Amino acid sequence: MEAATTVAELLEVVRQLQQQIGELTQRVKDLETENQALREENARLREENTRLKKRINDLERQGKKYTAPHSREALKADPQRPGRKPGQGTFTYRQVPESITEEITVSVPNRCPACDFLGELQLSHFEKASITELPAGMRGQVTVYNVPVMICPQCGQKVRGEHPDLAAGQCGATAHRIGPRLAAVVQTLHHELGVSERKIPRLLAMTVGLSLTQGAINQAAQRLAQDGGLLAEDVLALEERLRGAAYVHHDDTGWRMNGQQAWVNAYRSEDVALFKANRRHTAAELHAVLKDSFAGTLICDRFVTYDAQQFAEVPQQKCLSHVIRNISDVAEQVQGRAGRALAYVLKLKAAFQEAMTVHRDFVEGRCHERHFRIRADRVRRLVNRLLKRTDLRTKESERLRAGLWKQHQRGRLLLFLEKPSLPPTNNAAERQLRSVVLARKVSQCSKNERGATTYMRIKSVTETARLRGHDPVDVLMALRR
Repeated sequence: MEAATTVAELLEVVRQLQQQIGELTQRVKDLETENQALREENARLREENTRLKKRINDLERQGKKYTAPHSREALKADPQRPGRKPGQGTFTYRQVPESITEEITVSVPNRCPACDFLGELQLSHFEKASITELPAGMRGQVTVYNVPVMICPQCGQKVRGEHPDLAAGQCGATAHRIGPRLAAVVQTLHHELGVSERKIPRLLAMTVGLSLTQGAINQAAQRLAQDGGLLAEDVLALEERLRGAAYVHHDDTGWRMNGQQAWVNAYRSEDVALFKANRRHTAAELHAVLKDSFAGTLICDRFVTYDAQQFAEVPQQKCLSHVIRNISDVAEQVQGRAGRALAYVLKLKAAFQEAMTVHRDFVEGRCHERHFRIRADRVRRLVNRLLKRTDLRTKESERLRAGLWKQHQRGRLLLFLEKPSLPPTNNAAERQLRSVVLARKVSQCSKNERGATTYMRIKSVTETARLRGHDPVDVLMALRR
């Protein structure tokens, strides 16, 4: 009995040992699998580390080189051909100007350069050639007003004569001022063409022989854009018209006021361009312009400002160019990793590109409305299927998907497919800010809030005039009177 019990115990011990051996064997296999995965992850991280070190080294070397324009460093596979692009219609030479100051008849040649024939040549026809030139010794027109200064015999007060062309306080140190047209031309040069106030005096001296100071230009701008003036009232009217627009583009860029951080907000509708300078970068500044009365669509990027409670009920169209750029950035980050993260983001990018193609084909008349609705519905279903998924394994892809899905649920990604009159990108506002960015580089921004307000008001008027096809000089002259 004891021998049988001993054998049973031994068999149980053997069974337990075999079970432990199996568990240990499985554990070894799991560790080997994990080890292999860690080796692959280590190799990938080493490659990523090498790439980032090279990138850091390249950036450090670029920082020590000569300054050059910004570059994406990736050349296009199919760049456009250099040179003049073909025009439209029948080719013709530039016509002779209608206003002709002088006409000169060229002497008749009597020698052929091809065969050295010397004698009378046969007349074939006359050709027109012209030269446009600035007249020599141009000078500005200076008008002197002899203002009578009278003394009241009763109180002894001095009384100056008045003239419609003269300002109320135009005497003493400010007796000489620039006229309406010159002031309008100067402000157009500065605010529309981007010529700095420091260079305008030299430009006027070379072209029309005028001697003008930078201070006179700056003071003329402040008088033109002062509170309560015609130009300031016109800017308020532009704001009111902006609130009634069907859609408004909005974007912003950095600025400085007395060296402190500030921002320039650009608003753009079909016929209004408005600029505002603010010290803060919040939803309050945007709401102060649009207010609660704005019933149109706001076209913007995915910045958190537009998700504020004030704009919860405002229809928005997110800039698809920004979205596609964000997707491309994520594609670069997940490239080379295991899994299907790269394939997913590329499908998402292709879907949004197809949405823009569908809209462009309809706007340019390459498809009728019924076909457009069918294609648009197909794109919406595709985007909805790609964004409405479970959590992705790659954190970059999941962060992108979650952010886009949040906007898609609010109807802010493909709204332009429901309303084809809406543009799918915020390119208009970005182009509106380019001149501000250039001015920021050459003018060092604004010394104070008054200077920033002056610049933004005049720029709003000149850019709106250009947008409407009007001459900014004529518009500024009308607002100065």
